[in-house]
Amino acid sequence: MSLFKHYFINNPLADTWQRGTFSDIIQSTIGGDWGKDALSGNYTEEVFCIRGADIPDVKAGDKGKMPIRFILPKNYLSKMLQANDLVVEISGGSPTQSTGRIAFISQSLLDRYHNKIVCTNFCRAVKPKNGYAQFLYVYWQYLYDIGLYFTYENGTTGIKNFDLNGFIYTEEIVLPPQELLSKFTTICSEYLDKINANGMENEKLSAIRDSLLPKLMLGELDVDNIQID
Repeated sequence: MSLFKHYFINNPLADTWQRGTFSDIIQSTIGGDWGKDALSGNYTEEVFCIRGADIPDVKAGDKGKMPIRFILPKNYLSKMLQANDLVVEISGGSPTQSTGRIAFISQSLLDRYHNKIVCTNFCRAVKPKNGYAQFLYVYWQYLYDIGLYFTYENGTTGIKNFDLNGFIYTEEIVLPPQELLSKFTTICSEYLDKINANGMENEKLSAIRDSLLPKLMLGELDVDNIQID
């Protein structure tokens, strides 16, 4: 985030750059699908469904605990997530936590779920224009961190809804030159890859721990001769 602010927010040259909105760098948005919890009728396509509750884990490089759902095959073809897509939580939140939380969908995450992820209908998938995925993701997170999304919420029934279209078409952002954008994308991609690699390593270590701990508790492992420096 410090690099993003250095490049695009606190940069004195930013005053000379073109202004626009997120709609200028977004190709499309796609609704989610909750489907059925079991195979039923035409609901035959087995998928994993990312929820708002999974977003913090995904951001940390973990795979989360996405439930298995069954949706219509035609819906899967139009709603399946791809690398560099973003998932935004559009319903939920709390008095101290706004809607608008966002997750970056990496190929690493898709591989761990066999490339079969859609988002729940409480979220929406955002497809950035080519070359803007990392920039859009970090810019969105920057605005979330400063509390902007509270001003784009509506709803009076206890569940808050995020005015996604209102936000992406009206909130003014800077549109940096392509050279700086490409430089940031390269650096940001390296950070995201590292986060995902660390998450996968943590997942492997947790699996080893979960396998060995019961054996240790049952006395099936001899640790008497292990030396700890």
